[in-house]
Amino acid sequence: MKIRQSLLAAVVLSFVSAPLSYADFSDVSASNTHYAAITSLVEQDILQGYSDGTFKPDQEVNRAEALKMFLMGMGVAPQTGVELNFSDVESDAWYAEWVGSAVQEGIVSGYSDGTFKPEQSVNRAEAMKMLTLAAGLTASSPNSSPFLDVSTDVWFASYAALAKEKNVITPQTDGLWHGEAALSRAEIAEMVYRLQVSNAEGRPYDEARHWLRVDFPTVNITLKVPFEWGYKQEGVGAVFLLDSAHGQVSLLTPYENGGSLLMTRYANHEGQSAEELFDSVALNSSWPTRRTEVSGHEALIVEHEDGLFYKEWYVYLPNETLVNLVALRGDGAYGPYLEAHMEAMVMSLEYSTSGATNQTLDEIVEDLRAAIQVDGVGMDMMALLSDWELFETDSIGVGTGPVDYYYSPSAQLTIKYERSYDVLLDIRDGKTSAF
Repeated sequence: MKIRQSLLAAVVLSFVSAPLSYADFSDVSASNTHYAAITSLVEQDILQGYSDGTFKPDQEVNRAEALKMFLMGMGVAPQTGVELNFSDVESDAWYAEWVGSAVQEGIVSGYSDGTFKPEQSVNRAEAMKMLTLAAGLTASSPNSSPFLDVSTDVWFASYAALAKEKNVITPQTDGLWHGEAALSRAEIAEMVYRLQVSNAEGRPYDEARHWLRVDFPTVNITLKVPFEWGYKQEGVGAVFLLDSAHGQVSLLTPYENGGSLLMTRYANHEGQSAEELFDSVALNSSWPTRRTEVSGHEALIVEHEDGLFYKEWYVYLPNETLVNLVALRGDGAYGPYLEAHMEAMVMSLEYSTSGATNQTLDEIVEDLRAAIQVDGVGMDMMALLSDWELFETDSIGVGTGPVDYYYSPSAQLTIKYERSYDVLLDIRDGKTSAF
């Protein structure tokens, strides 16, 4: 078993270190959550697509199909000549040798009625047990529940605990593991790939490794963004996961299992140093602060201790601007994973000059005033400044749609913005909604 695992690790490391080529399936794009896993397993000849050019990532997997994928993925060869005592497994079935190998390795034993049920859909709990045993790993009984819906006395608790330890199968966005949930081809591929990488690197799988990098030009940074999270690049930048199960539609007020990472920029026209700016933030903060670095840039963290606010980061960029990233999340079961994702996003920060402008602050304000009452240009014009703070909303408006009030500390003025026509209705000096 150890020889087999070491050989597999060497093969997997070659795929991990080399850039993945495109898996040419019409239904699997590079933005698919499971793209890297599918591509890797196709390159290892563990998976293949269909004759019509599709992969069918969402198609459910049965026990026979899953078993073959797990055994191949963990380097277990098919066995011939193994006596199979399953009433529903014919000796000439395409999967018979794989079932034989699994029996020989002690991975499966079938059901009490003498069947293997090869056509039955495989669920998360069963799949994690098969994968663990195929990998030759030992799953120990946990001292505490690994997930809210997995108690220590259920038969698959040890396998769920291993899944958490190695980050092979994460909870769904309600914070629950759902051991009973059926798995798709893409999800099975993800499990195999993650365990391959985890075993090869000797640490839990880092799911941020394949996140796509997104440019937020109004704050001069790029971030790696989790798959299936939304993002907003204009004006006030944001990355968010809405709690759709509870009807969340606004990214500004996270529901139970929703979260948002908001980004604004302080232009720092006075040219203050990082030390001066951080001292000012710390002096005016009612929460604990600490100095740190984010991707080599000087930074300050504000630790929030209750409410929706989780944490703030102030990052001093090479162009002497200060980017403020604010993390908000609900208090539901998925909260710890939201926090981990937002931490990983911030730690992926890279400085970008794509949104740089040579305009002075006075010139920007002049352009904003010239755009008042011009339909369809509101957000584009507001992108000229990146420290807007939304502080009030009139959800009904006056004969139109919702009206928002944004304040810019650098320009010391307020914009009255109407959403439905994307228009700047007016501008006032200072922070005020009295227009």
